[in-house]
Amino acid sequence: MAAATLALRRERRTLDSATLASGAEQVVDFVLPLFAGAILGLSAWETGLLIAASQLTAFLIRPVAGVVVDRADRSVVGALGAGAFAVGCGLFALSTGFSSAVIAAVVTGGAGAFLWVAIRSIIGERLHEDSSVFAKLVAAEETGGWLILVPAIILLSIAGYQWVFAGIALCCLLAAWGLFRTRHRDSSTDDARTAATELSSVSLRRLGTSLRPMLLAVVVTMTAEAAISLLLILHLQRGFGLGLVEIAYVFLPGAIAMSVLPAPLHRLAVRFGRRRMLMLGSVSSALFALGLAFAPSPPWIAALWVLSAVAWAAVIPVQQSVIAEVAGRAHLGRGLSLYEAACLAGAFIGSLVAGLLYESGSWLLACLICALVISSGAALIPAAVRRLGVTDDPEAAAVAALSGPARPTIHSDGRPSTAQDVDLSARSDANESMAQKSRRTLLTDLAAHSGLLAVGLLIARFAVPESSFSSILGFGTEAPGVVRAVRELFDGDPDIAALAGAAMRTWVVVYIIDLIWTAWKMLEPRSDDHDRS
Repeated sequence: MAAATLALRRERRTLDSATLASGAEQVVDFVLPLFAGAILGLSAWETGLLIAASQLTAFLIRPVAGVVVDRADRSVVGALGAGAFAVGCGLFALSTGFSSAVIAAVVTGGAGAFLWVAIRSIIGERLHEDSSVFAKLVAAEETGGWLILVPAIILLSIAGYQWVFAGIALCCLLAAWGLFRTRHRDSSTDDARTAATELSSVSLRRLGTSLRPMLLAVVVTMTAEAAISLLLILHLQRGFGLGLVEIAYVFLPGAIAMSVLPAPLHRLAVRFGRRRMLMLGSVSSALFALGLAFAPSPPWIAALWVLSAVAWAAVIPVQQSVIAEVAGRAHLGRGLSLYEAACLAGAFIGSLVAGLLYESGSWLLACLICALVISSGAALIPAAVRRLGVTDDPEAAAVAALSGPARPTIHSDGRPSTAQDVDLSARSDANESMAQKSRRTLLTDLAAHSGLLAVGLLIARFAVPESSFSSILGFGTEAPGVVRAVRELFDGDPDIAALAGAAMRTWVVVYIIDLIWTAWKMLEPRSDDHDRS
């Protein structure tokens, strides 16, 4: 049970670090083009080279990072990567021209390669015990995206770019500390000896050949996904005349959905199978791309973007778990580094294709082409899963992995243990350890939710002109209802103050329900209470 508790603690700290690191990385992606033009005075061509330098470095170093992650303590590698990313953010803050900015871009690109390969490998270590770990990772990454990006935008408008880079550097240092605390203190474990034995048996090229069906499918679909994402930004900026902050608000509903949907969609994958969920994700994303061609206003685009969030939340965890299963525990770094390299290759090609499609002048044609390519994933990705030979049921894969290395034992009645016994025993240990710390977890979650509500109130207070907390929440004023505010939004004549107030009042109601539910759960008896009595 102690081992299960340590594993859960390692998982939790890694997910927390992923939230911080993902938020920092997405802030860099968002503000870097603005910083290059407004502060450094770079041309559009130089800005493109700056971003390409970071992407190219990340692509080239990914396979090297995979080998290093498999040979060293993954937590230490991830911590060093997060620390190096913080250094890169500091270099951006001190940059005065193109050359210094390129150095910072190369540092962040290389650091991100080691950081994310290490984080995904650490999470992949738990796949044989919990088939939903990659869904948790996707949710943590997307939570960081909006949880850190929104305050960064506010800080940018108040203090400037240097303070934004300093803030996200601090986030990276906190992520590094969280990862470092999860390091293995005993390198002589059975897993370490097994990994050392198996490392020489599988080369990076041989593993890439085994994963080729999935990697090719990822490149194809990521090309179209990246293209439609960039096309959407160009369309919002040039077609609707939105600023970058307004564009961020359009993407916000999808980002929040991405932080909520992975766990429920994983349960659907367990029930209906991986291949069906992959087909559902591809169809959902294709419908989003097709709907963009006919969306009349940014609010409708924001609503459609949720369809894309459904697709990503369904597809990405399945892809990563399949790669991890095929690579094996000892080669997680190499397998996931190849997966990330395929994603980066598709993103690079998609960015080039998006420019050509947008210059063609036909928005409808561009959306149709992307929708057709994305819809091909409904056949390509499930077929790749089938060719790799992994099971369609993620829970069955966990049972097989658990029963594989386990040694048979004999029950008191002389009956030998079965794979199901091993699975139930492992799950019982994990559930028992979770129950013992459930009160602390409940209080931690409530504190996090309280902090989010406070941040939301502060954002609404400063975003809505001539407002107060009482007016935002509707105390002592005639507050329009949520339905009315949403209707005005989609009619193209939104009242921002009314919309912010309606959203915050809904959030407060949800928070009160959460508070009551937490109090109820805190009063429930626990097994440790019975043990002490």
